[in-house]
Amino acid sequence: QITERIIVLFVVINSQEEVQGKYVVCVLFFLWNLLDVVRYTYNMLARMGIYYLPLTWLNFSLCIPLYPLSVLAKAFAICVSLPYFESFGTYSIKLPFPITFSIYFPYVLKMYLLVLFTGMCFIIQNLFHERMAHLGTGNIKNKRS
Repeated sequence: QITERIIVLFVVINSQEEVQGKYVVCVLFFLWNLLDVVRYTYNMLARMGIYYLPLTWLNFSLCIPLYPLSVLAKAFAICVSLPYFESFGTYSIKLPFPITFSIYFPYVLKMYLLVLFTGMCFIIQNLFHERMAHLGTGNIKNKRS
């Protein structure tokens, strides 16, 4: 997760000044911070042995809708930055004659988008399993028996 944020923040957003003023960057930072405030507060209290039920529910329930939204915001930030990477050639590399190898950075970002959405599916599935393990099924009949 840290590597993913470093790539989006420093490679995509920070390297293109035109992207820094877009609304999607503000939305992305808001979603990241909202998720982190809840997660780090829950983890800090859990390490101390304090389990506050509303915070536990919020930690395991809020991430399920907000994580896909943050992935969509990341993808939109990458899509907004693609024309700038194409026109300026930032991070695109063409190696000299003996190797004759080139890396076109917009293609790398498009491949990253595929990996991002594929990884999101696995992470959402993992978040559902964690929620079920910590909060149970939520079925009243199962809780009564």
